Amino acid sequence: MLMTLAWRNIWRNRRRTIITTGSIAFGLTLAIFFIALGKGMYANLIDQVVRMQAGHLTIQHPDYAAAPAVDLYVTGINEMAAEIAAWPETEAVKILIQGQGIAKSGEGNVAAALIGIQPSKEKGVSPFARSLMEGAYLNDDDLRKVVIGVEMAEKLDLAVGKKLVLSTNNADGDLVQELMRVKGIYQTGSEEMDAFFVQMTSGFGRKLFGLPENTATRIGVVLKQAEDMDLIRGRIEQLLTGSATVLRWEEVMPDISSWIKLDQGSNYVFQLILLILILFTIFNTILMSVIERQREFALLLAIGTKPGQLRAQIFIESLFLGLLGCAAGIIGGTLVSYAVSVYGIDMRRWLEEGFAVSGYMMDPVLRTKVTLGVVFGASAIVLIATLLFCLFPARRAANVNITDTLRAAG
Repeated sequence: MLMTLAWRNIWRNRRRTIITTGSIAFGLTLAIFFIALGKGMYANLIDQVVRMQAGHLTIQHPDYAAAPAVDLYVTGINEMAAEIAAWPETEAVKILIQGQGIAKSGEGNVAAALIGIQPSKEKGVSPFARSLMEGAYLNDDDLRKVVIGVEMAEKLDLAVGKKLVLSTNNADGDLVQELMRVKGIYQTGSEEMDAFFVQMTSGFGRKLFGLPENTATRIGVVLKQAEDMDLIRGRIEQLLTGSATVLRWEEVMPDISSWIKLDQGSNYVFQLILLILILFTIFNTILMSVIERQREFALLLAIGTKPGQLRAQIFIESLFLGLLGCAAGIIGGTLVSYAVSVYGIDMRRWLEEGFAVSGYMMDPVLRTKVTLGVVFGASAIVLIATLLFCLFPARRAANVNITDTLRAAG
C-alpha cells in the first residue's frame, strides 16, 4: 500500500517531480561524463607512455633503477620474450638496449638517449614510428642507421641521408664512436623527446655498447588490457632468476604516476563540489514538497496513520524520485560519454602547442573511457545521497503539529 501511495503521490505534482528527477539526471550525467573523461585522459597518457618506453611491465636488472648502466643487463632474453609473447594477454614484447651518449655533427653536439629497438615490433606499438615526418622507419636488418627527433635534427643541422657520430661508453667502460646515417626524422610534439631520443636497431645497439648476444638492458611488455598487469607480473616473476626483476610502469616512471594521482585528486574535489550542489537542490525540492503538504500529513496523522508509516512513505517517494533520476542520468551520461569516446573533443584550437606531462605529449583529442564501474558507481553514490537527504524532511513530516496545522488550514 505504501508503495502504491508513494508512486501516486509523486505524480500528483508532475512539474515538481520532473524538476527533481531532472536535477538528479543532470547532475549524474555531468558526474559520469567528467569521471569518464578523466579516466580516458589517464588511459590515453598511460598508453602513450608505456608504448614509448618499456611497456606496462618492465623486466630489468635489480640494480638498474638505482643507477642505470649498460653493464646491468638481463640474460636469456630471447627465450623469455618468446614465452611472454605467446600469452593471450600480451600485445607485444619489446627488447630494448638503452644507454646515454653524445650525438655529433659538423654543427655541434648534444646529449642523447641511445636506444636499440626491434623495428618490426616498434612499428606496431610505438608512437615514434607513427610520428615519422621525413624519411622511413628502421628495418630489423638496418646497420649504422638511426631515427632522430626534429629538434635534434635542427640543432645538429641534419636531414635524411646525412651522417652523424654517436659517442658513448660501452659495458667495459671504453669510449666508442660510430658513424651513423639518418634514415628518418620523427616529431612527437614534445621538445624534450624530439631533442633527446636516438633509435637504432637492437642488433647494432648491442654492438655499440659491447653487450653479449641474447641480452638486453630492458624487456618491455605491452598488454592488451592494463588491468592484467598484476596477473602477468605474477607469471613473469615465476620465469625470472636473481639477475632480473619485473616492475610496473608506475615504478619505472614515478613522475607520470604522481601527476595522475594529483590530477585525480583535483578531479575528485570538483566532482564532490558538483555533487553537493546538485544534492542541495534535491534536498530543497523534497523539503519544499513536504512543507506544501503539511495539511495532508496532519490529516493522515489525525485519522490514525502512524508517524513511522508517514516517514516510510516519504522515504519511498524519495526512492522513486532517485531511481527515476538515476535511470535518466545513466542513459544521458552513457550516451554523452560514448559519443565523446567515439568522436572526441579536439583541443587543438585552444592548445595549439599541445599539452605535455613530464615531457610526454598528451593526445590533443580528448576521449572518454566509459565503464560499468563509472556508470553504476556514480549512480549508487547519487541514489544513496538522495535517500540520506530525505531523512530530515521525512522526520519533519511525521512531527507536524496536527491541531495547529488543521486550524491554520481551516
